[in-house]
Amino acid sequence: MKRNISVFILLILLASSFKYRSMTRENTLPVITAGNGSDSKQSPKAVAVSSLDAAVADLHKANLEMAKGNPAFFKSLWSQKDDVTAFGGSANMDSKGWKAVEASLNNTGIAPAKDVAYTYEKIASQEGATQGYLIQKEHYRFADGRKADLHVTVLFRKENNVWKIAHRNVDPIATDTKSDNSSK
Repeated sequence: MKRNISVFILLILLASSFKYRSMTRENTLPVITAGNGSDSKQSPKAVAVSSLDAAVADLHKANLEMAKGNPAFFKSLWSQKDDVTAFGGSANMDSKGWKAVEASLNNTGIAPAKDVAYTYEKIASQEGATQGYLIQKEHYRFADGRKADLHVTVLFRKENNVWKIAHRNVDPIATDTKSDNSSK
């Protein structure tokens, strides 16, 4: 009986070790930034895997470009499938499907500005094998005095080993005007 238990424990340890080694091999594949096109130096048979961190870095660059009135980079980060969704935003438009999302991204309702400051506060993120998420606060400050403070949730999924946005939800951060007035 003790021998059977020992063999069972050994089998569990071997299975766990195999799973860990295969996960480690997957994580050592080359990393590229999400949203970039194919590199002419790269072999067409090479499979590149992007990290969620790289996709989020591209998202931050794209957010700034979007605030300046250039939606092209931001749109390139999106999945172009019919199940993508976008909720909230300055135009308070809810969109389902790539064509509707693309139209709402082209008409965000934010007047483009050449001089804009963009900062963000990451709240949480997690990367799985095929899905990931990002929750953050975004802060936009425009030269003309306008500002936008937003709670943002972005869901990503891997398509051809590249992270793409599948959903984005934006809500304005409510400011408590009563406490602002009482402190004056």
